[in-house]
Amino acid sequence: MILCTLDKKRDKVKINDIYEIIYVATHPIRLNILIRLESEKVYASNLEVIMKVDRKVISFHLSRLEKAGLVTSEYGLKTSSKTRPMAVRYYSLTTEGRKLAKKLQLILSDYIFSFADSKV
Repeated sequence: MILCTLDKKRDKVKINDIYEIIYVATHPIRLNILIRLESEKVYASNLEVIMKVDRKVISFHLSRLEKAGLVTSEYGLKTSSKTRPMAVRYYSLTTEGRKLAKKLQLILSDYIFSFADSKV
């Protein structure tokens, strides 16, 4: 009897964890970020330009995605012919983030292209 109760609690925790990940991923800005990160790793300033959203907002949403385990980050050098190399934080999808992004694209396939090109 007690074992059955423990399993129900464990299942409830799993369902809450899954709900939280889906909730984080389906916010319009975060979903757009996931889609952008599918093809390449990107830094926040680049997302700011592409998405036309303030970098502070982008950074907030990247942080939420990272805490949910959907995005990871690493420091690297951004090089440009006009300026000297600069340290930037690159973001990319985790394995789980890539899986979820693909699943969400399948679910939203009728809407995803218009969504990805729209201003968020």
